[in-house]
Amino acid sequence: MKYAIGIDIGGTKISIALGTARGRILARREIPTQTGAKTKACVKELVANLRDLILHSCISPKKILGIGVGCPGAVDSSKDTLPRSPNLPGWAGLSLKRILKKATGLPVCVANDANTAALGETMFGAGKKMKNLIYITISTGIGGGLIMNGQLHEGSGFVAGEIGHISIVPDGRKCKCGRRGCLEAYASGTSIAHFYNESKEKKVAGAKEVGVAARSGDKGAVASYRSAAYYLGIGLADLMNILNPEAIVIGGGVLMSAPPEYWREMIRSARIHAWPEAFRTTKVLRSPLFGHSGDLGALALVFKNL
Repeated sequence: MKYAIGIDIGGTKISIALGTARGRILARREIPTQTGAKTKACVKELVANLRDLILHSCISPKKILGIGVGCPGAVDSSKDTLPRSPNLPGWAGLSLKRILKKATGLPVCVANDANTAALGETMFGAGKKMKNLIYITISTGIGGGLIMNGQLHEGSGFVAGEIGHISIVPDGRKCKCGRRGCLEAYASGTSIAHFYNESKEKKVAGAKEVGVAARSGDKGAVASYRSAAYYLGIGLADLMNILNPEAIVIGGGVLMSAPPEYWREMIRSARIHAWPEAFRTTKVLRSPLFGHSGDLGALALVFKNL
């Protein structure tokens, strides 16, 4: 049996999972993400939990192939340091690969978190046996990963897959990245709350509240999800026309909270905006890895590369 450790570093939490090549998670730890002046303390806590997980797993370190790390930003897998990320202030330039290798003696692979999730889909999820797929995660923001000819496509600057920042509306709504008209500004969880609050005299709800309202049948909340789905469909159509993958796999918190109208409107919009041939030959699938895509993606990074 082959084993690996996956570390998923997010803006609010870090998970550490020990798992098998079949996608079975045997042990898991979770700690809050700390940034800025608390970054060093957070890394120290990460290392302590990693060592503790290995120690109490009853599995010899010799049987563990390595450690996979998924984190935000344009991660250059050939370099030792983490890139700048708005979600992880204080982590830029950190030699995390060297730190983890020194602490455990295991090989370490680091990649963008959406890219690792795409690998996870090909190994454990909806993309099994597929050589060409696009993974999209829709939550507070929108990220993505590209699998081309069976390989992760990172791009010359390691920024391939930034699907949330393709232009949907020229000179449109301002995105957090500083540009205007990005898909993320119209189809993310944040944008759903924006659509909902546009019809109110003042801001009354965040993304989670709108999700609860939509599931309760609130017409305004359902309409907000439909608006976001319409723009997401345009983004899907662009991807279908340009890359024509076997499948586009969608995951993330928004899909988990969305009403049925959301998926139907997304597919309708993709159909009317894509070339018929591109739409007909590209499947749009829900990820079956909800809640585990980060852990399994980081594990897949090890099994695919080591």
